Amino acid sequence: MAEVIQGVFPAGEGHGGALAGTSAIAALNLSPEPGDPEGNLLLAERAIVAAWRREPSLRWVVLPELFACGYSALESVHRYAEDADRGASARFFVGLARELGIYIAYGFPEAVAGSVSGVFDSANLAGPEGVLATYRKRNLVRTTPEHYVFTAGTELSIVEAGGLRISLAVCWDLGFPEVAREAALGGADLILAPAAWREPWGSQYDLSCAARALDSGVYLTSANQIGAYPEARFDSPGHVYGLDGLRVSRTADATSIGELDPGAPGRWRRLYGNTIEDQASDVGEEPLEIGS
Repeated sequence: MAEVIQGVFPAGEGHGGALAGTSAIAALNLSPEPGDPEGNLLLAERAIVAAWRREPSLRWVVLPELFACGYSALESVHRYAEDADRGASARFFVGLARELGIYIAYGFPEAVAGSVSGVFDSANLAGPEGVLATYRKRNLVRTTPEHYVFTAGTELSIVEAGGLRISLAVCWDLGFPEVAREAALGGADLILAPAAWREPWGSQYDLSCAARALDSGVYLTSANQIGAYPEARFDSPGHVYGLDGLRVSRTADATSIGELDPGAPGRWRRLYGNTIEDQASDVGEEPLEIGS
């Protein structure tokens, strides 16, 4: 089951006087340059600051999968693998999060010092307090070299950040209900999912995001890598999805921004039906005997 970690909530007003009751989230569908971590961090900074200036209530930002080095040439990704807490991208995004008072989810290749586990396709949640959570992609894509390059993760944590309980997922994890369901059973309200979902399956990306939001009764935001790369095209931007599985974001250029209400998950489950609680209460019950 998911591990719940108590985080620190920013209280009161956000920048620009925005109240904490409803806050904005941005999916930044960017085009990182393969093998250029320094340039990609600067690309992220420009996009994040632009979104922050545009949206006074911005509280969370999501960047694509393996954003630090770009999802391309996976056979060389180990060159850019870094420590989750002390690596260059972690230090950079924690500093930016602290400066802007926001939370940033981003993808990067993770190396664990002294471990023989190899490299993980990971996502960090960075905030003013530091790195709050690291998630290692569980479901590696077998139609690409991912399963040869990366080690699959096993753990899932939930942290309180910005007024919601948050869990992470990475791209192909959204193709299966289990990761989102485990997060919801652990109390998550919001799933942040960096992605590099290739064509011609952009429609399935959209459907998978919507399905995971609806069947677990959570908000879900995913940011996709965009552009033509040697291995594939990535044309479908990520969005913000509500508890009903519908998009709740507006899109301008590479940015998709939506508003999240911390009180909505509870209201939705009371009105629509609690798919999490109902499932949990049914575990272990004897099936009804149907007479003829």
